[in-house]
Amino acid sequence: MAVEALKIAKPDFNRNTGISPEDRAEIAEKLGTVLSDSYMLFIKTQGVHWNVTGPVFVGVHELTEKQYTNLYNAIDEIAERIRALGHKAPASYTKYGELSSIKDEDEPKTAVEMIRMLTRDHATAVKGMREAVEWCEGKNDFVTADMMIERMTWHEEAIWMLESIIAE
Repeated sequence: MAVEALKIAKPDFNRNTGISPEDRAEIAEKLGTVLSDSYMLFIKTQGVHWNVTGPVFVGVHELTEKQYTNLYNAIDEIAERIRALGHKAPASYTKYGELSSIKDEDEPKTAVEMIRMLTRDHATAVKGMREAVEWCEGKNDFVTADMMIERMTWHEEAIWMLESIIAE
C-alpha cells in the first residue's frame, strides 16, 4: 500500500490564490531562469573561492564563502517557490546551461579578472530578476516580486563589495 503512494507522478493541488494557472506557469518559467542564473553564479563563486591567489586571497576567500552560502540558500528558496506555484523546478546542469544568462567559464584568471567576472555575473542576475519583478507585479504575484526584490538587494550589495576590493 505504501508503494502505491509513491507512484503519484504529479499531484494536483488546488492553488486558487488569485493567480491564473497560465500566469503561474509563466512566473515559474521566469523563476526557472532566475534559479539557473543563481546556480551558475553559485558554481562560479565557489570556483573563485577555491582558486583565488595573491595578496587579496584571504579577503576574497572569506567574502566568496559568505556569498556562495547565501546563493545556496537562495537557490533552495527559488526552487521551492516554483514548486509552490505548481511547477517542476529545473534540476540539471544541462537545463541550467540552457536557461541561464550567465556564461559558463572555467579558464585560469587573475584575482582581479575573477572579481570582474563575478561582478558582471551579479549584474546579469539582477537584470533578470528586475524583469521578473516587473512581470510578477503586473500579475499580482507580490510574493515572488518581493522575493526577487530581496535577492536584487543582496546582489547589488555583493557587486559593491566585490568592486570595492579592486577599486584604485
